[in-house]
Amino acid sequence: MRGVGDDVTGHVTIAVASHVVSPIFDKALTAFHRSHPRATLTITVATSGDVTRQVREKRASLGLCLVSNRDAALDYTMVYREFFGFFCGPDHRFFGQKDLKLADLKGEPSVSFHTDNIADVLRPVALLRSEAKLATNVVGVSSSLEEVRRMIVAGLGIGPLPLHVARHDVADGVLWRLPPYETPPAIDVFLLVNPEKIVNRAEKALITGIQTAIAETPLEERIYGA
Repeated sequence: MRGVGDDVTGHVTIAVASHVVSPIFDKALTAFHRSHPRATLTITVATSGDVTRQVREKRASLGLCLVSNRDAALDYTMVYREFFGFFCGPDHRFFGQKDLKLADLKGEPSVSFHTDNIADVLRPVALLRSEAKLATNVVGVSSSLEEVRRMIVAGLGIGPLPLHVARHDVADGVLWRLPPYETPPAIDVFLLVNPEKIVNRAEKALITGIQTAIAETPLEERIYGA
């Protein structure tokens, strides 16, 4: 009877931005499932603004996303820092070219994320886009990393992706990195929790597991693609 009573059940709803790629989060999920195999999960993908709203409105147990302005009602923990770079696909005229300069990108068609603007979470990328003087009209936008990647590979234009996410595609010859090669824009990804939300045992266990994994991982190991 003690074993049955101690078995953690319950459902956890996780809201994440599409380009959240972190071994810390993955390992926390693995440990959570091993310890509580009867607990269930739903993971929804949304823009960072929608992730914040879902956590604030208690529709999500926790969130993982980028942050521009902090909501006073939520608790924030920095999970990791990622760096963005510009990339092109195999059919682009820059593919395979080395030693390009940022000025070479002037007037180039581009694709990007919905949040790539001065007033949103990808502000550093928007500023870099402005500095590079890319074509004003963006050919295609999406809130999904996979769809932005698809448009880049398909040759619609150059576009931004997290360096640590794109590295496998670069190694496989699917993507080619473009300048800037030094001091790429840095973006922090946060764990969001609403302290006013009444959580079940499964939600509490996963939140605690992620927070513990973050605390036990040195900051230098939580900086990807530098």
